[in-house]
Amino acid sequence: MQSNDMFHKIKSLILLLVCLFCLQTITHAQTLTDTNLPIVIINTDAAAAIPDDPKIGADMKIIYRGQPQRNYLSDQNTPAYLNYTGRIAIETRGHSSQSQDKKPYGFETRMTDNITNRNVSLLNMPQTNDWILAPNAFDPTFMHNVLAYQLSNKIGLHAMRTVYCEVILNGDYRGIYVLTESIKIDKERIDVAKILPTDNTTPNITGGYITKSDWTDGSPSWGIAAYNGDNPNFLHHDPKPLLLTTQQDAYVKNIFYALETQANNNNLNTGYPSIIDAKSWIDYMLIVEIGSCVDGYQYSTYFNKDRGGKLNAGPVWDFDLGMGTEWGFQGGRGQYNVWQFSNGDNEGAKFWTDLYNNP
Repeated sequence: MQSNDMFHKIKSLILLLVCLFCLQTITHAQTLTDTNLPIVIINTDAAAAIPDDPKIGADMKIIYRGQPQRNYLSDQNTPAYLNYTGRIAIETRGHSSQSQDKKPYGFETRMTDNITNRNVSLLNMPQTNDWILAPNAFDPTFMHNVLAYQLSNKIGLHAMRTVYCEVILNGDYRGIYVLTESIKIDKERIDVAKILPTDNTTPNITGGYITKSDWTDGSPSWGIAAYNGDNPNFLHHDPKPLLLTTQQDAYVKNIFYALETQANNNNLNTGYPSIIDAKSWIDYMLIVEIGSCVDGYQYSTYFNKDRGGKLNAGPVWDFDLGMGTEWGFQGGRGQYNVWQFSNGDNEGAKFWTDLYNNP
């Protein structure tokens, strides 16, 4: 009975993936008039192209009548059906995804002065001013990130919230996107202490921080050794590098250097358990490996540390290339039967393998 139920669940999921893919294929070639998804309409000032940096000004409206009602483009001037209407500042974001026609965008909701941040709730997500429109350009199902983040939240490893939407940019229908919370220090995002420039001694210097292993794209970084592939680059994410003092910069780096040294040390008193919250690291590896995330451990890999706390892994991020989607990568790296932390390439810092191998 249980195996039969599982078979039907898997069959239903496959049918849903096929339908979603077909829906995108069909609607992208048409003029959007109505949809069961929220409609995001963005018009940049003077219809300007959106650069990588800096952010440029734009007007944004979100049409949303609420579930299970249908949303109509003709309601863009009907206040009762507008979830948001106002100014934003927008830019393209990402690394390899910027090369695609369907580009990722990051934007901030702004006041009418075009400078002051405007904290708002979009589509029932908690209030803030930083948001992402993710195109899932390498994911034909448009579900990898949403599924990975939901799984992560369900097992207790906090991940960003997501809502599917349709996007129209300067009058051009751009297809299905996922409106996503950005990764930042915030009570409703990564809830760690906000560190100040004056916090240069214990205990205040101990947090909070968000660090990542990722492409540098010209930002200051430091390296950690890898067993295979290129050594990963580590970067300060929040606060940004220029906002950290010399003492704070050294404090964060020394945590990762200590983990590099202690990861294969079996001393449970002074080894890795004194540095990391092991449960979050186990949960993180479970989600990355279940999702066969090609970028896992090497790129788009985040860590966070609260004041007085240990180093946590997470949140998980960027599963476009995963769940069996390889897009030209050789060696089956994104397949279900390959360990992402031990695939012969792109394995991330060696402490991931050391931790896994520790009995």
